[in-house]
Amino acid sequence: MKSLYTRKLQALVLVTFGLILSGCALPGWMPGSTSDSGQAISPGEKVTLHFFTKIPNFDTGVALQSGAHYQLKVQLLNNWIDSYIETNELGEPLHETGFDNSQMPFEFLGFTRRSQSHNWFELMLMQPNCKSSSLQGISDLSFDEANNSYNFVAACDGNLTLFVNDAYGFYLNNVGYANLGLSRAN
Repeated sequence: MKSLYTRKLQALVLVTFGLILSGCALPGWMPGSTSDSGQAISPGEKVTLHFFTKIPNFDTGVALQSGAHYQLKVQLLNNWIDSYIETNELGEPLHETGFDNSQMPFEFLGFTRRSQSHNWFELMLMQPNCKSSSLQGISDLSFDEANNSYNFVAACDGNLTLFVNDAYGFYLNNVGYANLGLSRAN
């Protein structure tokens, strides 16, 4: 097992490298994004999405319609791990709500995550056509216990993009896979 000093030193080196990489990136830039070429789903229709935490901008290929209500079911198929972090602040295995900044070796690392107002590794939803108004973490969505689903309303017309809230340039050390069931409610 690595010593705490070794882990902190590795984290510092990784963050420094990540800051250098992210300094070259524009905050809204999404490589390979096609924000308006997806297929719309009809009310009651469901699609299954295969989500990997290593993908920094997963274009689902599903075009959402402005004002329409959607449901998202999350089924984790393996443990999620961010580098060496396997549990959240409660000691539970990581899942779609991510983990608090207190799990990071240094508090200042919190400034490197893509959304400052959401947990590390939290599942994030965004539509590239209206980035600022559509960006939501899974914790922002209402949860329907009866259906075991998260509910949200599309902010604009355009594809749905998913990612975990991590630092730019640090997605390759992520581990995790989930099946996501997306359906339109109305």
